[in-house]
Amino acid sequence: MKRKHLIMAFMLLIGVVYAQAQRGGGQRGETPDPKVQAKNQTDTWQEALGLSDDQHKKVYDLLIKSNEERTKKMAEMRASGGREGMQKAMTDSAAKLDSELKKVFTETQWPLYEKWKKDNPPQQRGRRGGN
Repeated sequence: MKRKHLIMAFMLLIGVVYAQAQRGGGQRGETPDPKVQAKNQTDTWQEALGLSDDQHKKVYDLLIKSNEERTKKMAEMRASGGREGMQKAMTDSAAKLDSELKKVFTETQWPLYEKWKKDNPPQQRGRRGGN
């Protein structure tokens, strides 16, 4: 009888671990909230670039709008299955966002932003905690 309970407990443990791994454990595999991402990014830039409160609001709105457009475009590209098209869409989206940001940033903030982009490539921007 003990052996039967031990086997059932072990199988339950395996099931829980497997289910947790499939859903990402609450850390990976989940899509972050775009508004939280935009706020965090804008707060980072406010500190690094010295954005005014008015600029902060404009940049936040631009990031939300850009994210919505990019998400819509990526969904269209996934449906058509074109990887090259997805890469082009991401590049175009980044270029469009940059052109909009350039209108908001001052002449002294723009070089700081370009340096920030160089120092924080896209693969590293979302990483925290050394993972």
